[in-house]
Amino acid sequence: MSMQIVRENSSNSTILQPFANPLWAPTPVHSSKNSKRRTLKMCIALPDNGYDVTQVCDSWQYFLKQGFMVHFATLTGYVAQADQTQLGGLKSWFVGATAETCTLYGRMSTTSEYLKPLSLSSDSFTFNAYDLVLIPGGQDAAVLDFVHSPRLSALLADYIPLCSRASGNHALGAIAQGAIAIHRAVPNLQIKSTTTPLYMERTSYLFGTSNPLAYASTLIPEDKYEVGPTASHWVYSDEKYFYASGRHSGDVELLCKALRNLVASALH
Repeated sequence: MSMQIVRENSSNSTILQPFANPLWAPTPVHSSKNSKRRTLKMCIALPDNGYDVTQVCDSWQYFLKQGFMVHFATLTGYVAQADQTQLGGLKSWFVGATAETCTLYGRMSTTSEYLKPLSLSSDSFTFNAYDLVLIPGGQDAAVLDFVHSPRLSALLADYIPLCSRASGNHALGAIAQGAIAIHRAVPNLQIKSTTTPLYMERTSYLFGTSNPLAYASTLIPEDKYEVGPTASHWVYSDEKYFYASGRHSGDVELLCKALRNLVASALH
C-alpha cells in the first residue's frame, strides 16, 4: 500500500518516504547524514465553491493512504466549499456522493491542511514544489471561473513543462472540467486530455445538474481531446507528458492509480 522510490543523486540517495499513520495524518520525516529523506507531496487545487465531492475526497484518501502529504490550495487562501447539492437535498439522489464519500468529506474537511489552504494568489506559491498536482472539476459556475483563472493558468504554465516525459520529474492530473485549465495554461503545447463527454453533460442537464456553459468537451481544442470508449471507467494518459485525465467521478479510482504510476515513472 505504501510506496518507496529511490533516486540516486551522485554519491547520495534521495529516499522518498511515505507517511505511515492509520488515521492518514502526516508524520515527520527525519534526514540522516548520508541520505535525504522526504515525503512525496501532492497539491489539490480547488475553486472557492462548488468542487466535486467525489473527485476531491476519494483522491485525497487514496494518496494519503499511498503515503503522500496532501495540501490544498485555493485562489484566495480561504477554505473551499464543496458542491452542497452532492451532500444532501433532492439533487443528491441523482448526482450525490456515496455515503462512504460523504464520510470521507466529514473527515477531510476537519484536517488542518483543508482548513488552512495555501493561497494560489500568493507571490511565493508555486506548484513546482510538488511531485503531483491535481485539478478536479465540478458543475458549479465557480468551477468554470476557477479553471479560467489567469493566476491558475500562470502557475500551470510553469509546472506543466516539468511533467515532460523527456526531461521532467513531476506529474499532473485533471478530472472533468479540470482539464480546461490545462489547455488554457499551455495552448501551444501538444498535450491531450479526456473530459466529460458531451452526451453525459446533456443528460445531466435534463436533471438540472449541469451547466451548459461549462461543457468541458466544447472548451478543449478538438485536436487535443480524447473522447475515449463508452466504458464505465477509463482514463487517458498523455504520450508526451506525465499527465493523466479522467472524464467524471466514476473514473477517480482508476485515475488515482494511473497518477501513482506516473509519479513512480517520473521519479525514476
